[in-house]
Amino acid sequence: MKYGGFVFGASEDHQKQQRIGIRALAKAQSAEVKWFTEDEGRERRDTEDREELQACARYCRTNNETFTLSSLSGFTKRKWQGLTWLKHQVEMHNMTIAVADDPKISKGSLHVLSAAADITRKRVAQTSKAALDDIKRRLDAGEEVIAKRSGKKVDRLGSHENISESGKLGNQAQAKLAAERDAQIWPMIEQYLTQGLGYNAIARQLNIQEIPTPNNSARYKRDTQGVWYASTVRNIVLRRNK
Repeated sequence: MKYGGFVFGASEDHQKQQRIGIRALAKAQSAEVKWFTEDEGRERRDTEDREELQACARYCRTNNETFTLSSLSGFTKRKWQGLTWLKHQVEMHNMTIAVADDPKISKGSLHVLSAAADITRKRVAQTSKAALDDIKRRLDAGEEVIAKRSGKKVDRLGSHENISESGKLGNQAQAKLAAERDAQIWPMIEQYLTQGLGYNAIARQLNIQEIPTPNNSARYKRDTQGVWYASTVRNIVLRRNK
C-alpha cells in the first residue's frame, strides 16, 4: 500500500508536523509515502491552481493510491472548501481519502460531511447578513453601535454609504461576465447532455479536450491549471436553465 502524502503550504514547523501526522498514519497501515509538498502561500490559491496538489491527486488517481492529509485545518481557506474538493475527487475518480487527525473522513462519508459543512456555511452567511442588517437599522435610527470585538464605535458600514448598492452592481457585472463565458462552452455541454452524459462524465471529457475552464476564460491575473469538476458543469447548467 502507498500513500500520496500531500503537505500543504505552511511554515516550515507546521509542515514538519504535517509529515509527522501522515507518517504515523502510514505506519499504522504499513504504507509507504510518496511526498508532495507545496510552497508556503500556495494554500491560499484556488485548488485548481495549486500545482503540487494537482500532481498529488494525479499520482493517486493513476496508481490507485490513497490521497493523504495530516488535517483539513489549513488545507483550504475554509473547511467546507476542502471537503467539497475531496468529495469531487471521490465522485469523479473514486479516489481513496485519508486524513490523519480525522479518521471519520473517508470515501464513504465525504458526501454527508460535505453537505453538512455547506449547510453550516450558508447558515453563517445568513447570520452575518442579519447582523449587518441590524447594525444598519440601528444606525439609521440614530442609535449608538459598538463593535463587539474591537469595542469601537461604528459610525457607518463599509467605506461609503452606498456599499449595498455598490455590491449589488458589482454582483450584476460579474453575473453578466459569467453568462458570457457560459455561452462559449454551453453548446458543447448541451451536446454531451443530449448524449446522456452526467456532470462527472462531461467534466472528464472537457479535461481530456483541454477546454478552458471559467477561471481560465476570466483571465485572472494569476496562473490557472484549468481543471473541470462536476460542480463546475452543474453550475453552468443551472445558470443556463434559470
